[in-house]
Amino acid sequence: MSDTKPKSGEVPELPAPPKRRGKKLFLLVGVVVVLAGGAGAAWQFVPGVAERARALTGHAETAAAAIAGRPTFVDLPEMAVTLPNAGHPRQMRIKMSLELASGGVEKGTADALSPRVYDALLTYLRTLRDGEVDGGLGLDRLRADLYRRLDLVMGPGVLRDVLITSLVLA
Repeated sequence: MSDTKPKSGEVPELPAPPKRRGKKLFLLVGVVVVLAGGAGAAWQFVPGVAERARALTGHAETAAAAIAGRPTFVDLPEMAVTLPNAGHPRQMRIKMSLELASGGVEKGTADALSPRVYDALLTYLRTLRDGEVDGGLGLDRLRADLYRRLDLVMGPGVLRDVLITSLVLA
């Protein structure tokens, strides 16, 4: 039997504490999972993150194709027009968004905000009669006429669709 008693003046040896490697590993895995979840959420829900990541990794062609395929919308300010109604004028307030074709976005955005567009819209809207806008068919006819007039003003291939976001007749 060996003598394990400390000699005078010596400090007794204590057993080594257990290593806490499991706690550090658990913390590291937790941080990695949180960061990966945040990156995945950003990829999915934040516009433009996926395209930027593809461009950074060298997939710029696919990023450019994805951006080119995405429609571009231009919101026009609300317009108020008085409609002739056999001596009893009615007010119409209309708000529109223009969907531009992917090829002419730069040119189309400037054209959509030009005074020529507002002039063409107001000139047409002031010629509407009271019953022309009533019902679903009247609304479709209004959209089609607005599209045709804006396509003439902005040029072919620039405008994809006209969306009426708000229409109030009073």
